[in-house]
Amino acid sequence: MPPSPAAARPAPVYAGKHRYSLKTSLLVLAALCVLPAAIVNAWLLYNQFELKRNQAEQSTLLLARQVAADLENELSAIESALKVLATAPELLTDDLPGFHRRAREALVAGTVYNYILTDRLGRQVLNTLVPPGQPLPATGTPAQLDRVFTDGTTVLTDLFIGPVTQRHALAMGVPVRRQGEVVYSLNIGLAPERLNALLARQALPEGWLIAILDNTGTIAGRSRDAQRFVGEPAVPALRAALAAAPESQLRLPTKEGQMAYSAVKRSARWGWGVAVGVQEDTLHAAIGPLVWRVAGITVLVLGSGLLLALGLARRVLATVHDINAAAKALSTGEAVTVPEVQFREAEAVGEALRQAAQAMRQVTFAAQHDPLTQLANRAMFTEIAQRQLAASLRSGQPLALVAIDLDHFKDVNDSQGHAVGDAVLVEAGRRIELAVRQSDTVARLGGDEFMVLLSATDPAHALATAERIVEALSQPYPMTPCPVSASAGVALHPAHGATLQALVAAADRALYQAKAQGRHCARMAAADSVSSTPSVA
Repeated sequence: MPPSPAAARPAPVYAGKHRYSLKTSLLVLAALCVLPAAIVNAWLLYNQFELKRNQAEQSTLLLARQVAADLENELSAIESALKVLATAPELLTDDLPGFHRRAREALVAGTVYNYILTDRLGRQVLNTLVPPGQPLPATGTPAQLDRVFTDGTTVLTDLFIGPVTQRHALAMGVPVRRQGEVVYSLNIGLAPERLNALLARQALPEGWLIAILDNTGTIAGRSRDAQRFVGEPAVPALRAALAAAPESQLRLPTKEGQMAYSAVKRSARWGWGVAVGVQEDTLHAAIGPLVWRVAGITVLVLGSGLLLALGLARRVLATVHDINAAAKALSTGEAVTVPEVQFREAEAVGEALRQAAQAMRQVTFAAQHDPLTQLANRAMFTEIAQRQLAASLRSGQPLALVAIDLDHFKDVNDSQGHAVGDAVLVEAGRRIELAVRQSDTVARLGGDEFMVLLSATDPAHALATAERIVEALSQPYPMTPCPVSASAGVALHPAHGATLQALVAAADRALYQAKAQGRHCARMAAADSVSSTPSVA
């Protein structure tokens, strides 16, 4: 037995050998030259960022300690002034109107709301916001001030809403003693603006933020958007850090949702906390110009290396590229343009590719089309129909098959010969194409049998299209006096079949029905038809 062509074909000379692209090799070479410098630069950038981050973390911690110390001093100064006022002689003699005048004179505009004198039951006996003799608020004194009587110490409350001002406030209370016994609590109502003024004295870089928190984790002062956030709870992670340790560093979101490297410092005496944060975006922005400069230099060096390497092999690469492009066009059946190459031998290869492409197109067309009508043949129609059926199943859009057969076509062949019959078939194919949409597929399956695939259609449209085709094919044909008409059968997917074979059989049965009912008509396949009547030739 002679060897098969595949067995007789010699193995390629490059079999078993590694093959490399010249262009890829050049790119790899240039990249390898630049890669070490790029790695070093990336490492330096990373270390630069880490250095800035560490510096920012240390700076936030130092600033948190400084602001906490300033807050301690501020509160201590208020406490000292309050204690001095608590020894006023008017309080020793219960001269409340006189003490009212003294306390009014001691107020600092804007940062101190009022002085309040409360008894052991938490009732106000004096309030500098209320003239002497007028009713005083019955409620609103923070419960924390009860410790002034129980512990005999200075008490700093958390943020609350003042009963008279109806604004956020905090209070500090000191005991008023008479013969060693605490008889009153002298309280001062402070506005959060006093804390904000303390923060305003800090020269903060762009993107930095300071917040003062009371014992509950509520924001009592803020260096940015104070009016918006004072009185709101801090983010959970910040409250947890404040409760867990007197001092900590962590990465957490701000109230605006921006991530920040933060430091938290809690006052040992008052329990209040100071949080200082620097936004990540700020650190990125600080190192961003350096990143772009290094990246630009790296790209410039890499580009220069690539240009140098490509310039050395430009002539070879240009020829290989053009021939590869022509070969790719040949493999996809596209038109092949002979490239302008720099080598005479390559010109011969390009011309050979063009001739091969022309021959391939002719063979491909002949294999897929009817040679007489130039319509799709059975093989091509089957391939398209299978794809359309799969798409119909995915999309749920129905499609239809129309089987068509010319009536009395045999009379034309018998009376005038096959040449006239062929002309009638060509004209019939042209008329069918004019009667359907461009998205529909028309095929000649053999003889005078045609098949049309209607995509994305419904029963009414499919039957109307079949009737339009019948009418078009039943018009007189100039090349013959013989009357020629057409019959058609319509089958729908999936109503009349789930497979192409089932649809063709259903369309053929409908076509046979049209023939049996007098020809020159179109019929829809019955949904419950199970007849195995053979297709009409």
